[in-house]
Formats: sequence, structure tokens, C-alpha cells
Amino acid sequence: MKIGLVMLIGYFLILVSQSYAATPDSEGYLRIESVTISLMPGYADVHVEYELEDAFRVLAFMFGENDIKSRLLQKLAFSNVSVLSMNYTAADLQVYDVQPVYGDGLYWFPAHSFGCEIPEVVISTNLSTEKYENISALENGIVYY
Repeated sequence: MKIGLVMLIGYFLILVSQSYAATPDSEGYLRIESVTISLMPGYADVHVEYELEDAFRVLAFMFGENDIKSRLLQKLAFSNVSVLSMNYTAADLQVYDVQPVYGDGLYWFPAHSFGCEIPEVVISTNLSTEKYENISALENGIVYY
């Protein structure tokens, strides 16, 4: 009896999470709240805070975080990235799209288009911090040292 009830609840949660993900113009079960990009010599540290739908949180707890990871990387759309740590509310990444410029300790973080609109993006270098709201792309690259 208990096994049948658990299976029924699991099946219901799968259907609910798939309907959230299939809704047009929807963020799906994962909604990015903020992205903080700290530009370092040769790479960028990226801290992402996000929110999961409650129904999917239970499924992720039962079946693992692989789908969360792939959905998060799809929404951020960085090409050369490693996931350092990840939980149900935040992730820390390193992005290696940074390129040296002129060989004088200057680096270039290229323009970037995210896979969704992000409510808050903060970019910091050793000299400045810039904050953007409700953006889906960083139109211009950033030169820093």
C-alpha cells in the first residue's frame, strides 16, 4: 500500500514538473534570480542564485541534480564552463572564455547572450563593479586587468 502511494505521488510530481517545463513563455521549473560575475586573470568566477519549483525539488532530491545542471547551463549559455559546486538554490561556476589581450596583463571577457532574461547581473573587476537589471545579453565585452 505504501509503495503504491509513493509511486502515485512520484508519478503525479513527474506530470506536474513536465507541465511546468512545457508551458510556452515559461521559465520552467528553474528560475534564475541573480548572476554575479567576478572577472579574474584568465577566467571568471560566476555565482548563480536560482529558485526551483517545489514539485521538481522533490524529484531532484529523489533522482539527482543532472537535469538541474543541464537546464542551468542552457540558460546561462556559457560555452567553456566548469561547475565547481551546486545545490538546490545556487551554483558556483568557472568560465574560461576570457582571453588575454596585448600580453600586458589585460584580459577580455567577450560579449555574451544568456539563454533567458536575468533579473540581476553584477560584474566586478579589481577596479569596478557594474550592476544590470533584466538583461538577456551583455552587449559589449569588458577589458580588465
